[in-house]
Amino acid sequence: MYAGRTMEYGNARDIFYQPSHPYSIGLLQAVPRLDGEDERLATIPGNPPNLLRLPKGCPFQPRCQYATEQCLNSEPQLTQFAQGRLRACFKAAEELV
Repeated sequence: MYAGRTMEYGNARDIFYQPSHPYSIGLLQAVPRLDGEDERLATIPGNPPNLLRLPKGCPFQPRCQYATEQCLNSEPQLTQFAQGRLRACFKAAEELV
């Protein structure tokens, strides 16, 4: 969930090993590594939104590296993209690297 909205839905294994929303990807990249390779934690750029004044369009778009004009103007709805998996993103899951 981000800003009170579900961004991605599915079983935990699928989301942990194949995240398909930019927010899920950012969260998982921020998890500390147990092997100690990275000293600094990854972060999601920007600040969380003011929940009383959400931005127009996708609530994650001000922080999303994949945001497009469509994200600025329209809020994506949860749509099924695989069996038992939903996501609220206009970008195709395959485009998120």
